[in-house]
Order: sequence, then structure tokens, then C-alpha cells
Amino acid sequence: MIARKLVAAGFAALVLASAGVDLVHGVRSYDRLAPLAPGKPVPPFEVLLLDGGRFAQADLVGRVHVVTFWATWCPYCRDELDELDAMLDDYDPAQVGFLAVNREGGGLSLEEVRGLTQRYRASTRMRVPIALDDGRMARAFGVGPIPHTAIFDREGKLRRVHQGRVSGDTIADDVAALLRESPPG
Repeated sequence: MIARKLVAAGFAALVLASAGVDLVHGVRSYDRLAPLAPGKPVPPFEVLLLDGGRFAQADLVGRVHVVTFWATWCPYCRDELDELDAMLDDYDPAQVGFLAVNREGGGLSLEEVRGLTQRYRASTRMRVPIALDDGRMARAFGVGPIPHTAIFDREGKLRRVHQGRVSGDTIADDVAALLRESPPG
């Protein structure tokens, strides 16, 4: 009986020590693991567009941009994308750009993700431009749970981050605030 209690106490101490090490590691590496915060430098990135071409960091400059990380299997993402798609009609495309960055995951190949995404677009008639991320852009932006929406000003600076489902009204308010700011130059 005493031996059992000693083993249990030893096991509990081991679990607590391990948790403590994980906590210290998490605190020390939070800056690398946390979502990219507004005001932080935007990391270089380049993603393939579903319809051909590429979208890179330099493409953020000149317009306010709403960039949403999503996946076809995510119901909250689909709801948010429906709202973003409707918002396309509310803005001059020379002033505001939208990009839906697919983060399908699951070890799928780029061609499998492309096929899933094309079928999704066809079934929903979604008009928002879509990019295919192999994971590098999401890692650079510290994307965890999706949807994850980043809003950039006309200088390409990250100004707002929304983790999880965000309403179209909130996005519209963010975009309106950035459009009221003086254009660069």
C-alpha cells in the first residue's frame, strides 16, 4: 500500500515537473508561437492563387486588405467567407482587396487542396480571391485556430487581427477606419 502511494506520488511529481518545463518553454517562445500582432513587421510570404499567379507581401501595398485563413471543412470559416463575399460589392476594388488563404491541412497535397477548393468555390459561387497555403504563410503569421483574419492598411502594415469567427460588421468597421486614414505619399 505504501509502495503504491509512493509510486503515485512520484508519478504526480513527474507530471508536474513536465508541465512546468512545458510552461517555461511556452512562455519563452510565445513571441515565435503567438499570432503576429498589429504593428509587428509583416514577414515575407508568397502563396499561389487558385486562379493562377501569386500573391506576396508586396501585393498588400496600395489598398486596404482583408486576409482570412480558412478551410473547406470549417463551418465558422464558411460563414465568415459568405459575409466577405457579400462585402465585395460594398467596396471599390482599387481601395480594398480581399484574400481567402486556404489552410486545409490534413497532410493533403497541393493538388488535393486545389481540387477541394475548386469544388468548394464552384458549389458556393464564392468570388473572393483564394490562395493556397502550404503552411508557410500560416506559420509566419502565427495562425492557430481558424478562421483567422488579418487586416492591413494601405502601406501593407498589419493593423487588426481577429482569431476565430468575426462578423462582417466588425470587418467593415475596421476597413472603414483604415480607409479614413490619409493614403501614403
